[in-house]
Amino acid sequence: MTLKTRIMLAVLAAAGMALLISAAPAQEAAAPAPAAAAPVRAATTASEAPAAPETRMTLWKLWLVGGWCMYPLGLTNIMVIAFTVYGFLLVRENKTLVPELIPQLQTSLSRLHLDDVNTACVGKPSMLTNVLHAGMQRISDGVLDVGSMEKAMEEASVEETQAGLRMLNYLSISAQIAPMLGLLGTVSGMIKAFEKIGKGAMGKPELLANDIGEALITTAYGLIIGIPAMAFYFYLKSRYVNIVTKLGRFLGNLTHTLVAASRRVEAPPAEHASAPAEAAAPAAP
Repeated sequence: MTLKTRIMLAVLAAAGMALLISAAPAQEAAAPAPAAAAPVRAATTASEAPAAPETRMTLWKLWLVGGWCMYPLGLTNIMVIAFTVYGFLLVRENKTLVPELIPQLQTSLSRLHLDDVNTACVGKPSMLTNVLHAGMQRISDGVLDVGSMEKAMEEASVEETQAGLRMLNYLSISAQIAPMLGLLGTVSGMIKAFEKIGKGAMGKPELLANDIGEALITTAYGLIIGIPAMAFYFYLKSRYVNIVTKLGRFLGNLTHTLVAASRRVEAPPAEHASAPAEAAAPAAP
């Protein structure tokens, strides 16, 4: 992983943490006490109790009810955001295949200007140019060994495709971890609830509300994180497979151009080849 990639992931992680922190709302101002209601009937001796103030459930309150499991879920959410953004930046055809460079490479290969090809590959590194450059390194002293060149390109293509899949695999792992963390929070909340039931809280739902809320909220958060992450993973993977398929076709065309150009140079001219045949023909009487 390059320094530029690490800096980008650190910035994305910091942005995600800032979003989580900003989600906590400021403490709500205390509601004014309700005015005492006038007695409706003079004969009434008991005063009416004031209505309980309505409490609005906010994101931060849900976070607190979720308990300790919300913190690893928040970290997983940051990882999903970072890997998704990086995946969209990575899986781009103009970044991995550089189609604008292919006509220049074909022209140089058809003219057997191998130094120009190597310079272009080194000057603009990408998946296509890295694989092609690995194959060009097998050409020594102008001798073209097609089998050795194709073997080198095959090895380099495996290395390049695995490097691109690594970040997508991280996204897949994060998408699978999030629901499992939510399930862990569910088990933790239910354990606490049954512990209170064992201590005599049966029939007192107010004592079980927080623990049951922890069980349900962590499950919901885990699914909220995991479902979009899995969708983004399969979308990015399908785009990546399409790019790898085009990579094989482009490399095949470039290799064919180089082999055809080398055969044209090695083949003798047609007029020189026909000269011995004419000299060997017997003269007419």
